[in-house]
Amino acid sequence: MYAPVEFSEDDYPRVEYQRRQQFWDPIRLALFTLAIVAIIGIAIGIVTHFVVEDDKSFYYLASFKVTNIKYKENYGMRNSREFIERSHQIERMMSRIFRHSSGGGRFIKSHVIKLSPDENGVNILMVLMFRYPSTDSAERIKKKVERILYQSLKTKQLPLTINKPSFTLTSIDSKKMRNLLNSRCGIRMTSSNIPLPASSSTERIVQGRETAMEGEWPWQVSLQLIGAGHQCGASLISNTWLLTAAHCFHKNKDPSQWIATFGVTITPPAVQRSVEKIILHENYHRETNENDIALAQLTTRVEFSNVVQRVCLPDSSIRLPPKTSVFVTGFGSVIDDGPIQNKLRQARVETIGTDVCNRTDVYDGLITPGMLCAGFMEGKVDACKSFCLQRSKPRRTQLSNLSLCLHSGSQILLEKI
Repeated sequence: MYAPVEFSEDDYPRVEYQRRQQFWDPIRLALFTLAIVAIIGIAIGIVTHFVVEDDKSFYYLASFKVTNIKYKENYGMRNSREFIERSHQIERMMSRIFRHSSGGGRFIKSHVIKLSPDENGVNILMVLMFRYPSTDSAERIKKKVERILYQSLKTKQLPLTINKPSFTLTSIDSKKMRNLLNSRCGIRMTSSNIPLPASSSTERIVQGRETAMEGEWPWQVSLQLIGAGHQCGASLISNTWLLTAAHCFHKNKDPSQWIATFGVTITPPAVQRSVEKIILHENYHRETNENDIALAQLTTRVEFSNVVQRVCLPDSSIRLPPKTSVFVTGFGSVIDDGPIQNKLRQARVETIGTDVCNRTDVYDGLITPGMLCAGFMEGKVDACKSFCLQRSKPRRTQLSNLSLCLHSGSQILLEKI
């Protein structure tokens, strides 16, 4: 047997292992906990602001006097060029005042309701729309709006001189706001004022961009044959009547076979109505497309809303000079003879003089006094195949085929039907 070997501590000194310091000491743990709690608190605050409080629409009726312009008789006609151009000037001024302020992101838009005479200028009645947290009160927001406006009157050079003592602001509910706006045509309830800028895409409408949101073209209607789907576009001109083209009813004039839908999609529609009566222009000539206009009456009136509004009919004296920016909208196919698109499309074109369109190399005299040309001579933009004799030429169509409304001063909106 082997004897056990003994070792002394001097030969092999004891090694002392230093205990690792704990990272999660009480102080650090407390600080980390506080940081987590702070992050959670901030997150809850953000969620509360955007979800719990939620923004709400606030509406105000503004009345004031402008002293550096004189009243014109046509200001009393809401579809006159004078009323529309002046209204848009006032609305742009309001947009400039509120959008450039510290709380400008809360301003949505404004609409002039009425222009009335005053011995020292013109009285303005208009609706202002804002979005604020639902926890705010109408009275508190009113004070904010008044403060922004009064500050602008002091510091900014405005195109119109507002008489400060004449300014009044009254809070109104959404029902009264709608009733006031129903007295005006061509109203968009979205925050978008102009659907496309003047320098917008030069694609054909069959490749045009889709509408940005509901309510961008609230008078656009889809006329559909029961069982056959979309056939033609139309424009809402009152709460019971549609303006469209007579050639749409060439195959079927029975109103009981037609329906009208509203909204930016055909399926599902925002609103749907049956058709009660169809009236073709008594001098419509299918061979020449002259007087290609028709009216369709709905069986039940529509209620005006954010997505359904009536279009403005132009003054009979209106003239569209060449190069006028106009917009064409519709549900046309995106390829030749392709299927109808479910989503409404829009594109910008320009008017072309009749003398140019009647040249021998264009339409060789086929454009009559009741017609106009719109598009581009190089054929970049087109509305639909049925109106184009050659794809490389501008669109030929009639005034009676189109519904028009003045927009943004001298700009005209041309809505394809």
